[in-house]
Amino acid sequence: MYGLGGVFAKSISFFTLPIYTRIFSPSDFGTIEMLTVISSFIGSILHMGMDSAQSMYFFKYKEEGKEKQASIVSSILQWRLIFGSMIVLLSTALSPILNSVFFGGKLEWELFLISFSGVMFLQVMSQSAEVMRLLYRPWSYIMVVLSQSLLGAIIALLLIIKLDQGILGFFLGGLIASLFVMVIGWFQVRNYWRFDKIYIDLWPQLLRFGSPLVPVSLSMYFMNTSDRWFIQYFHGQDALGIFAVGAKFAMLASLAVETFRKAWWPVAMDSMHSDDGEKTFILISNWYVSIGCIIMLILTFMSPWLVKIFSGPEFHGSWPIVGLLTWKGLLYGFFMICSAGIWKSEKTYLNLYISLFVMIIGTLINLLLVPGYGAIGASFATVLTFFIWILLTIIVSNKLWSIKFNYLYIFLVFILSISLSYSFSLGYI
Repeated sequence: MYGLGGVFAKSISFFTLPIYTRIFSPSDFGTIEMLTVISSFIGSILHMGMDSAQSMYFFKYKEEGKEKQASIVSSILQWRLIFGSMIVLLSTALSPILNSVFFGGKLEWELFLISFSGVMFLQVMSQSAEVMRLLYRPWSYIMVVLSQSLLGAIIALLLIIKLDQGILGFFLGGLIASLFVMVIGWFQVRNYWRFDKIYIDLWPQLLRFGSPLVPVSLSMYFMNTSDRWFIQYFHGQDALGIFAVGAKFAMLASLAVETFRKAWWPVAMDSMHSDDGEKTFILISNWYVSIGCIIMLILTFMSPWLVKIFSGPEFHGSWPIVGLLTWKGLLYGFFMICSAGIWKSEKTYLNLYISLFVMIIGTLINLLLVPGYGAIGASFATVLTFFIWILLTIIVSNKLWSIKFNYLYIFLVFILSISLSYSFSLGYI
């Protein structure tokens, strides 16, 4: 239920593509994508692992009663509002530099403030939804997450179409929706927040738990977005806009994978401590790779038709990106299977070293391929980065808990399917 709620919320951005790609030019879309990427970086800093800290201590202090749980929730909420406001103001103060480097000085500072504030209030809103999840209120959780995405799309479209607010309307719609749903969300969990004092005494404890997760989050951020940075730098906003639309279609694969991740993780945790756990992981790995590769190939072969139906004429050339990038999502999902040894041995800090190393490798691959091959090179670099990430994870994980995966079958199917997909996208078949 949680997984499908998240999928429905994220899929709204896909179904607005037919409208946005007929309103915005590739250059406009590139501007939106780049500002979104920059805002996501700020969001990674704001996050500070606080969701994980909230989950950890909410249950740890369950026996001490609701007041203790409320102090944890309130402390994180206050941290996000105070620290978040400081980061947003500092980032906005730096907006002239960002504007000059990435946008040629054509954007107003208000757009940066709205975009950065939207990220902060989205996190504050999401915290209330996470409290609902911890309280086992799935329908309330889905209502909050889904209503923010839906309301944001509606407000943005009204601002863009009726009031001619353009790119500003796109980001302002998300900010307004986050603020409105934030109020509703926190009203739903009003018994779990207090403002009788500032719970600053809990911040060191929460930060000690959450801050080590920040480098992992930032590493994953750069693994996912470095292709955008290089396309913007070497080929400009038009090329980035085309790439961004292709990536939106590839997101369909990620949505399916995200549902699997939500459903699989509790089973995986249980299987790690069961006598037949290895058999379960082997079985799931075979099915995941088999079914996943079939779905990715179908999506690849349908990509010319999907892009033509769901995007404006200026973006029809983005269809090869769809087949190239879909594999990133499938590889990302496979991490939840092949990393079992790291989790079972409780040596999760190894994920940091792996992701940092892969981030550096991915950056170098992008640097080699994007200047000469543009979006095609960026897509290949991204998928290759994730493939190396999976390969290293398997090597490290298996040293900690040896699972006799059918490696020959898994890698043969992966390589043959990805090769077939790339051959189709590049016009060889």
